[in-house]
Amino acid sequence: METKEEILVGACELFMRYGVKSITMDEIARHLSMSKKTIYRYFADKDALVMEVANLEMNSQKCKWEDASKQSKDVIEFFWRATEILKNDMSKMNPSLLFDLKKYHPAAWKAFQNHKRGHITKHIVEMIKEGVEEGYFRKEINIDIISRMRVEQIETMFNPDVFPPATFNISEISTQLFEHFMYGISTLKGHLRLNESRQITD
Repeated sequence: METKEEILVGACELFMRYGVKSITMDEIARHLSMSKKTIYRYFADKDALVMEVANLEMNSQKCKWEDASKQSKDVIEFFWRATEILKNDMSKMNPSLLFDLKKYHPAAWKAFQNHKRGHITKHIVEMIKEGVEEGYFRKEINIDIISRMRVEQIETMFNPDVFPPATFNISEISTQLFEHFMYGISTLKGHLRLNESRQITD
């Protein structure tokens, strides 16, 4: 692993575990057993490092979603896979991470918002359209509204004013919102496929 990549991976581990604000460049250097001078050779400041870590994570997410799409036999399976990816990623993420980005690193926050409203929303729109064509999702839904609602749910999961971490488990929040979303837009055919994918018989 090259030094720059090692720094990005190490910083990402710390940010995910403890949030961004609480982690200093000194702590990143200690975590990687390297000098702070070495880190500054590749990154002008913490803001630049946070931005590249954010880009790394967003590119990783794109690859995971593309793989999920390729491996799924239909849109129902894709959304299940995508939600499992989301739950797995969120289980490793400190609840303060998005708040820290928004308050202390506006450039990285803006990049995340562009990613959310661009790549993620576009992908969800495409998959919902496919689900409508296949008869799994209702034809009368407004796809633009529904896709944006689904994307905003992701951010809402981390809002402590809505879901205090001491009260709600992030994995359970993800599951409940996902099921509400999927059953809400599905036809009877879609409901049957959802139940099948959950191995439910009733």
